[in-house]
Amino acid sequence: MGVYKKGDRYYIDYYQPNKRRKREVVTIPGVDPSRVTWLDAEKALSIRKAEIAQGKFDIVQSKKPILFDTLITRYLEDYSKVNKRSYDRDVVSAKSLLRHFGGKTHSQITTWLVEKYKSERQKENTRYGRPPAKASINRELALLKNMFNVAIEWDLITSNPAKKVKLFPEKPNQLRTLSHDEFEKLYNASSDFLKPVMIVAVNTGMRRSEILYLKWDDVNLKQGYITVIESKNNESRSIPINKILMDTLNCVKNTSPSDYVFSHSNGEPVKSVKKGFWAALRRSGIDKCRFHDLRHTFATRLVMAGVDIVTVKEPMGHKDIKMTMRYSHSTPEHKKQAVERLNSVAMDTYLDPSTPMKITIQS
Repeated sequence: MGVYKKGDRYYIDYYQPNKRRKREVVTIPGVDPSRVTWLDAEKALSIRKAEIAQGKFDIVQSKKPILFDTLITRYLEDYSKVNKRSYDRDVVSAKSLLRHFGGKTHSQITTWLVEKYKSERQKENTRYGRPPAKASINRELALLKNMFNVAIEWDLITSNPAKKVKLFPEKPNQLRTLSHDEFEKLYNASSDFLKPVMIVAVNTGMRRSEILYLKWDDVNLKQGYITVIESKNNESRSIPINKILMDTLNCVKNTSPSDYVFSHSNGEPVKSVKKGFWAALRRSGIDKCRFHDLRHTFATRLVMAGVDIVTVKEPMGHKDIKMTMRYSHSTPEHKKQAVERLNSVAMDTYLDPSTPMKITIQS
C-alpha cells in the first residue's frame, strides 16, 4: 500500500479484501484536483485501510458499473442457451425483467426494487386480460436470482440483490386428464402435423421437449420401443411402442425429411407446437387443457387399466415414485366404478337379504 503522484493527481495503491490490487485516484468533493495534497492522499489511504480491516470496504465500488441489459443478454446467450432446456422460457421471462430493470446498473438494483417488481407484476394484465399467474412471476424471479449468481461466478458483480427475495407459495398443479371423448375432439380439431405429435404424447407420456427433439435413431420400429436420451433428469429410458403408435410412426417415417421425427422442411426440429395446440383447443371447445396434460392422461390411463405404480414410473421417467403416486388418485368416474364393485363382491359374501338384520342397543 502506498501513495504516489502521476501528473498533477495523487493516487493510492492498495490490495482489496479479495487480494486484488487496486489503484485509485484521490478526489475531494468541491476541491480542485490540483489542490489535493500528499497529506490528503495519506488520509484517503488510511480510510481505505480502516474499511478493509473492519470488513466495511465494498468491493463493488471498485468494479465498473454493468448494465442490467448487458447482464441478462450475456446470461441468455452464454449460459441459458448452452446449459438449460428452459432457454425459450427464460427468453420470455427476460422480456418482463427488462421492462422493469432495463437501463439500470447492477448497483442500482436493490432487494427493495426486486420486491417492488413482485408487487407491480401482480397489477399488470397479460394478453388474456388477467394478471400473470404467481407461478409465472416465480419463474421470472428464479431467472433473476440465477442470473445474478452466474454473474458473481463470472466475476462481473459481487452481490445478488434478489437473494433474500422469497418466491410466492405455489399450490400443486391439479392433474388434468382428458377423457377418450375429449381427446378425440381435440385430435379431430388438430392440424395434420399436430395429430401424430399428440398420438406420441398420449401413448408414451413423453414431455413436449422430448417429443420435439426425438430422433429416428432413438426409435426402434423393428423391436418396438423408443429410447428417450434427452430427459429432464438426465437419465435415459425406454418406452414400448403400442400398435396405434407404431402405425402412426410408420406413416410419419415415410414422409420425414430429417433425422428428427418432427421437423421443418429444412430438416430443423420443430421447437414449439404451442400456437397449433391452442388453435386446436379453441376449435374443439375443450376447456382448461395444456399440452402437458396429455402426459397426465397417459399415466392416468395406465393406472385405470390396472397397471401398478412402479411400472407406470418407468415410462414416465420419474426419479421419485412420489411423483408417480399422484396418478394413483384416479378420475371420479373410475372411483365410482371401484366403489360399486363392493355391491357384487364384498357385500354378497356376508349379507343375506332373506335374513332380517337385528340391531341391539346396549345401555
